[in-house]
Amino acid sequence: MISSALYFFVLGLLFTFLPHEINEVLRIDSVSKSVLISQTLGASLLAFGILNWMTRSNILGGIYGKPLMTANFVYFLVTTMAYLKSKEDGITWAMTAICGIFAVSFGYVTFTHPFDKK
Repeated sequence: MISSALYFFVLGLLFTFLPHEINEVLRIDSVSKSVLISQTLGASLLAFGILNWMTRSNILGGIYGKPLMTANFVYFLVTTMAYLKSKEDGITWAMTAICGIFAVSFGYVTFTHPFDKK
């Protein structure tokens, strides 16, 4: 949870406070609407990071942690698929690997019981 919170914090801060620079790196025209979308994405990533940070010491999975684990799993799975589809440069492949690792991790926690001893 701590590593995913840090991931969301870093991306959220970048998209919120450096939208023009991020759009240049991503080769997106820095028109007002794309900057607004980048900042909105940054705000949602920051919120997700805060949510993960605040629940870092809770039992993951189970009845109370299932919504958070499912949301993280869906985010990272869909993001990984989007990165795989884009087939861009080295940064995209690095982000694909990071999101893929998180997707597998959150998928495992989402679909297993926290106290199941097999």
